[in-house]
Amino acid sequence: MTSRSAAKLRHLKRLSGPATVCALGIGFTATCGLANADPLPQLPQVRYEVSGSGVAEYISYQTDTGQKRAVNVGLPWSTQFTAFGAQVFVLSAQGPGSITCRILLDGNVVTQQTATGAPGHTVCTH
Repeated sequence: MTSRSAAKLRHLKRLSGPATVCALGIGFTATCGLANADPLPQLPQVRYEVSGSGVAEYISYQTDTGQKRAVNVGLPWSTQFTAFGAQVFVLSAQGPGSITCRILLDGNVVTQQTATGAPGHTVCTH
């Protein structure tokens, strides 16, 4: 081994201790940071429901992918989706007699409206 090779080897040995400590410190910080980080918030599950007698002449509703519409739908009717970000939830329905719309977030009713008439028209928003 030449004196130059020996000097290089001593230099690498001196660096290996601090480099190992530094790498361990970074790994520890990253691990602890992830362990203590707040969990990601769960996206809410939205459920729309329409109930009444017979058939809804129309149901119009807003989802995560846009406006939807159903015509001459047997009741009770429902649909569900996962919400993304801040959204306004809108559900409207029309049918003969009494008709009820309901919006649920994660299984909890956040709004419910009932209308009667010929036809009955109801709107739920949240």
